[in-house]
Amino acid sequence: METGGFALQNYNVSSSHQRKILMAAKDAFTEILNHTKTITNGKIVIADYGCSEGKNSMEFLFFTLKKFRENSSQSVFIIHNDLPENDWVKAYKTLLESQESYIKIPDVYFSAIGRSFYSQILPNNSLHIGFSSASIHWLSQPLCAPDHAFPSSSDDLGFLETASNIAHNDLVTFLRHRHQELVDSGRLLLQFGDRNAKDTVLTMILQAACENLYNKGIITDEEKRKITIPMYRRSNEEIIRALDEVSGLFRVVSIDRIRTEWNTSDSEEEWKESVNQVKKFIGNLMRIPMSKAINRSGENFEAIFLEFSKEVDSLAESACAEYCIATYHSIVLEKIK
Repeated sequence: METGGFALQNYNVSSSHQRKILMAAKDAFTEILNHTKTITNGKIVIADYGCSEGKNSMEFLFFTLKKFRENSSQSVFIIHNDLPENDWVKAYKTLLESQESYIKIPDVYFSAIGRSFYSQILPNNSLHIGFSSASIHWLSQPLCAPDHAFPSSSDDLGFLETASNIAHNDLVTFLRHRHQELVDSGRLLLQFGDRNAKDTVLTMILQAACENLYNKGIITDEEKRKITIPMYRRSNEEIIRALDEVSGLFRVVSIDRIRTEWNTSDSEEEWKESVNQVKKFIGNLMRIPMSKAINRSGENFEAIFLEFSKEVDSLAESACAEYCIATYHSIVLEKIK
């Protein structure tokens, strides 16, 4: 997962809400696959940008390609992409061992590229389909807000302008590289965080936990301000601004918003599992940023991180009941001939 210079760990076991977001796009992706039959009779090349440890995208491809196989025998070649420091061993094991892996589908092949997707990673005019889910809201560089761990949740207007410009340039850079890689009429499916919903489970718990550590004297004010997640959730206006800049390169096929909420009718067991998923994801998300911000010895840092985990545990259930877990933009673009 592209995360401003570090790779998320244990993503497979802590990304259930990201999986829901991606699975909500199954019909859109099936339509893209069917569209691709109109532009090639040969092998279909698919790129998965920001695959992390692979569970979500591999299962998503299993369901969509299985349906595609009902009316097409075309070969499919899938390229998984993430940073070099991604856990590629876990990604390959997931692919080879999962009961819902697309390698069980005939005539489907795969490879991987460890390189930032803010660069061109494939030859010109070689790609039919690209998709990226829960990845391109991660910035290409660390960015520390003066008042919040999440740059797009800052109340500092001057900082927000700077962050917005960086996020804009990242998105435009991403799209220009994908335009080079795609064949004419090739399509992209992009899903990334929505800034119109400011308060989410993630931002609320994470920021409150950090504030509590500071109020208890466990971390200093400087350490609290240095804790940053280089993620920027874009507003509708920011997306339109970026798409306008590349309007000569892509046609907008669709723009949707996907919202996942806690279902109050879930069983108690399902509810507890949902809350545990949030706890796991925040723990996995925060370990590296906190270790960079808090300059303590290994043993002292682990004690601080344990206190942080306790704060997350105490906040998670009430926060999950009150806040939407995530709102995402879901966009399909087509390369203009």
